[in-house]
Amino acid sequence: MFLSFRQYWVLLLSVFLLAACVDSNNGGVTGQGSIRGLHAIPDLGAATFLIEDTSLGLISFKEVSGISSFDDLEYDFRYEILLPDDDIDNPTELIERTLKVDSEREYTFVLAGSLESPSMFLWEQFGRDWQDELDDAEDNDTEVTVMEVSFGHVTNELGEVDLYLEAPGTSPLSATPAATLGYSEFQEATELVADSYQLVITPRNEPETILFASDAFVLSAATSTLITLIDDGGFSTSPFTVRITGTSLGSELVDINATAVTSAVHAAFGTDAIDVFDGNDFSSALIPGLSFSQRTADIEVDDGELPLIVTPAGNQGVFLSQGNYNFAAGSFNRFYFLGLPGELQTIVRQYDRATLATHARVQLVQASVRFQTIDVYLVESDVDISLIDPTFSRVLYGSGFDYIIREPEDYLLVLTEPGTKNIIGGPIEIQLDASRNYSIVIVDQPDITAVDAIIYDETDG
Repeated sequence: MFLSFRQYWVLLLSVFLLAACVDSNNGGVTGQGSIRGLHAIPDLGAATFLIEDTSLGLISFKEVSGISSFDDLEYDFRYEILLPDDDIDNPTELIERTLKVDSEREYTFVLAGSLESPSMFLWEQFGRDWQDELDDAEDNDTEVTVMEVSFGHVTNELGEVDLYLEAPGTSPLSATPAATLGYSEFQEATELVADSYQLVITPRNEPETILFASDAFVLSAATSTLITLIDDGGFSTSPFTVRITGTSLGSELVDINATAVTSAVHAAFGTDAIDVFDGNDFSSALIPGLSFSQRTADIEVDDGELPLIVTPAGNQGVFLSQGNYNFAAGSFNRFYFLGLPGELQTIVRQYDRATLATHARVQLVQASVRFQTIDVYLVESDVDISLIDPTFSRVLYGSGFDYIIREPEDYLLVLTEPGTKNIIGGPIEIQLDASRNYSIVIVDQPDITAVDAIIYDETDG
């Protein structure tokens, strides 16, 4: 049996690690250190974190890998990514660094910077063994009532900040920062009593200026938690988010003051311009005079419930549609008005504005009421749709798909009756560029046997 080059190196690494458990050039193995990776490049897709040639996880932006333990030896750590022109077995190396692992330390390798100029920060601290403390407490019939929390800052545009971790509702004016950090900086763990806390962030030495305030959250006893400030990357209206990571892969803290926004698209062919009102306040329209195919700019709305009434433009006596809609703090939302004249329907969708430096992103809404179900092909220009299945089969009226990733190039959009190759829309040429987002809205047209599509560049809102 012959080994491939990659198999050979994987086997060689296994032999090396096995031998290292017995002896090494570093004086012999004395224990294991903890390793994890954190992906903090906003417009970069999933990257692989490796020790030597062994993957420690495929990590998406804002995510961490699981914690791995390795002997106290010297290793090469690196991040790799698969770019559009890469062979699947030959990804692009982003950055690499060598580290001699300490058996009592916990390391977080932070992928930061950009695709063109990546960097790798190393955050390290003493690795606390909570199990030993829990065992001791059980032997002595006592209880562990403390936990520890560390802080990292990898939000490129934020500057130096003070972080306050206090009982919910505590004003920063009456508190001392738990940490003060600039970009790339890390503060090792501080021990605190396990309890309910609120995180508040202000500019350094400006406790009166609130940049971020979380809901109350619980930090449990006998846990080590990393709180990381990280660029939001277009997933919400906030410029940054806060990632809270323990032994699990973590979650995000939401800024309770983050503004929700909405926009709207008039996709109801045959319906004249419309006015949209916030509840029964007819003094001024939330969205005035929206015509077919138009898309509004962003409109700030309060989080929570919004009652909406739609009327013909200038005619408040006729209600075309009404309903109550809910918005989460910091969310991007969009109303789509669709349906037959006099039978207007309203749907709302939540989306994001994250972009990828390497790819385009495309979403779709099916607003053709005449064709309740449509097959959608989004194919390269030299592809014959008679030889392939639809990109999306039987897309129902009023539904669609969230962002999909496509390599940047020219495409054809072709729409057919479901289960057939009978074209009812297109081919429509679409140029998809990297670092941009696109929306496709399928709509009716004067020809009742056909449909059309409106294409919006969503990148800048």
